[in-house]
Amino acid sequence: MPAMGEVPQINPLAIATYATNPLIGADCASRQAVAQLIHTYSYAWDSRDAHATASLFTEDAELAFFVNGTKQPTQKTVGRESILEGMSARSTMLKRWQIETRHLMLNTVFGPIENDAIQAMTTAVIYWQQLPTHPQPIAVQTGYYKSWCVETSDGWLFQRRATFLSGIFHPRELYDKPAMEEPT
Repeated sequence: MPAMGEVPQINPLAIATYATNPLIGADCASRQAVAQLIHTYSYAWDSRDAHATASLFTEDAELAFFVNGTKQPTQKTVGRESILEGMSARSTMLKRWQIETRHLMLNTVFGPIENDAIQAMTTAVIYWQQLPTHPQPIAVQTGYYKSWCVETSDGWLFQRRATFLSGIFHPRELYDKPAMEEPT
């Protein structure tokens, strides 16, 4: 894990292949819809709406997390229902600690379309605030999301998503104790 205050590095070579595939022709509307999907994920998660967030994934979606430079996923979830369970648990924990999150999705570049899936890589910075005791926003994670999105009868959804983040992942790494008591 990087030392406190140390900024994790994003490998520019991992993003370079995406930057060479410009928005052109008929792909433009699809890519705009995928960009909206990416932002909708952030708003749904920051609103602590696990159901709305999980609904952005296909029924058989795969979600993997690579934290603090790991080469193998530290967590992998398959299926929308399992994704919902994981998101609900995380949301409950953050609520107990009175943590407000803000996902800043700073840049999205698109990769090749494979098997009808649009690939997108999005740079992210995630902030936390512990209200009301620590209202100042603190950047706790940086990295990127690599998404494979498909068009379905319900619109564009995530089919696979790999999250590569470095930073702080549990409030106890930053704050002394939960702002609220454990639920009974």
